[in-house]
Amino acid sequence: LPTDDRPYHGVAWQIHSTHDIINISRTILGEIADLGADTVLISNAGYQEHAGSDSFQIDPKVTPSPAEWQQIFDIAHQNGLRVILMPIILLSNPRGNEWRGQIQPPNWDDWFEQYSRFLNHFARIAEAGKVEVLSVGSELVSTERYVDKWRRVIREVRQVYSGKLTYSANWDHYKVVEFWDDLDLVGMTSYYKLSNTPNPSLDTLLEAWKPIKRGLLKWQEEIGKPLLFTEVGWASQEGASIEPWNYYYKQSATPAGHEEQRRCYEAFMRTWNNTPQVGGVIWWEWTGVPGGKDDYSYIPKGKPAERLLREWFADKRRAATQPTEK
Repeated sequence: LPTDDRPYHGVAWQIHSTHDIINISRTILGEIADLGADTVLISNAGYQEHAGSDSFQIDPKVTPSPAEWQQIFDIAHQNGLRVILMPIILLSNPRGNEWRGQIQPPNWDDWFEQYSRFLNHFARIAEAGKVEVLSVGSELVSTERYVDKWRRVIREVRQVYSGKLTYSANWDHYKVVEFWDDLDLVGMTSYYKLSNTPNPSLDTLLEAWKPIKRGLLKWQEEIGKPLLFTEVGWASQEGASIEPWNYYYKQSATPAGHEEQRRCYEAFMRTWNNTPQVGGVIWWEWTGVPGGKDDYSYIPKGKPAERLLREWFADKRRAATQPTEK
């Protein structure tokens, strides 16, 4: 396996069902390795009914058993992939447009107690499976102000898990997180607005990234931790550059939409290549669906973006094998 001090270059995979999960794992992880990735981020959800609910749970139809997790991690490692495990909270019956970033339980002490048990379940599994990185949360915006509670959660995880820790902050909410000093990597999504109109030129996208990059690197210098982009992706839809987080923006597959996705990939790559402050980039996402010309989701499979991604991974692999200068 690549040494852990090298940046993580990978693809995300969400596990939504445990049906035939081992055979599916062999297929998905084999495809991700074939892309040239050296890392897979595996996301799996616990469910809370709505933002005001007082509890959440692990669903065995969605979350693999500890024994199944060990097989999944073994398959990943056999394919030369490091693993980032990212447990998340999803709302099973949201009220209106609410999402996990708006959680407001009746009692925060109770919620954090449950969350600590939830996270430690995954931490023990990650430790047993020699998982390289564990994310302690994802986009839990409304919880982030409870800094002392978060610090306690992280301390408890460290008691059972010896790998690296991160947290995946929302792209517009990372600066207010006050517990970065307790973590090893500063994780964040990258769904920045890059244009005002569909089908922007590459130059337009590159210009849009310049102030974003300057601001991020200035902030990162203060924090002093490597940046880990936990979700980098654009749906293959016209207008994906306007609202990258909105996969319902234009639910139709067109050649222009596929080209916009590819162009957004290229702009990110050009912007962030050869940036030593970046400790990892995880592309969102890879699934078992065929992809191709009729698909308008985030996956690059069978689209122009896939060819670009393969070239990018190959470049990263070549760079990783070159001797470092003394």
